Amino acid sequence: MNKATLSTWLRRTRLLHLADNLRFWVLRTRYRRENQAFRAARPTVALPPDYLMYESFKLRYRNYYEGGRETAEWVKSQLAPYTSLQGQHVLDWGCGPGRVVRHLPEVIGQGCQFTGTDVNAQSVAWCRAHLPGITFLHNGISPPLALADNTVDAAYGISIFTHLSAAGHARWLAELLRVLRPGGVLLLTTHGAAFQPILLPAEQARFAAGELVERRQVREGHRVFAAFQPPAFLRQLFGERLLVLHHEPGRWLGEGASQDVWVLRKA
Repeated sequence: MNKATLSTWLRRTRLLHLADNLRFWVLRTRYRRENQAFRAARPTVALPPDYLMYESFKLRYRNYYEGGRETAEWVKSQLAPYTSLQGQHVLDWGCGPGRVVRHLPEVIGQGCQFTGTDVNAQSVAWCRAHLPGITFLHNGISPPLALADNTVDAAYGISIFTHLSAAGHARWLAELLRVLRPGGVLLLTTHGAAFQPILLPAEQARFAAGELVERRQVREGHRVFAAFQPPAFLRQLFGERLLVLHHEPGRWLGEGASQDVWVLRKA
């Protein structure tokens, strides 16, 4: 039984959340020594509780912290060609326990204001307590964000649409457009064509037809809710409201795939 078939069976039997919790404990044990060594070597680094880290990313402290810094550098490299990043308001939509946004004041700086927002109230509370100089907001699974209209210059959502339904795509894109100023830049990553090898035959057919593929029967927004976005679906979703500045398709990497990258400008 391959992973896709197993995942489908676990969803249908309503056991996927239980299986995901078991996986957390397995990984927590597997990386215990490595993580203890990282904590001993970097005692001043604030690290979120293990499950908050696992729920939003992975469970290796080095990957969370040093990988978060690398991703922050990547965010800067994606946004910089299209906006000045000086004195800007930058939004991390779906910040989790601050893996990326915690590094932005150092990576970008230049008088920018940084805001992180997330559906997980515990992650937001941890960020507020441990990551000073950044504003953190809690949001529901549906909009709104606690931000005024046209107040964000640049926003990014790394693997957030990948956990939302079709209705969630429509609601959240409208909300991001509401808070972005005219000309503001939006960076997104999605599950594109590189993920087709892990789709079941029926899912591949829907994907090829330009339809959003959803793996449901779990809580929307959770890490195990999966959505796969054909570029045609996204271009239709963006419509004339967003100008596509850059689209970089993901690549199949042997045991997995990298996500598509979209850089967009609000019309």
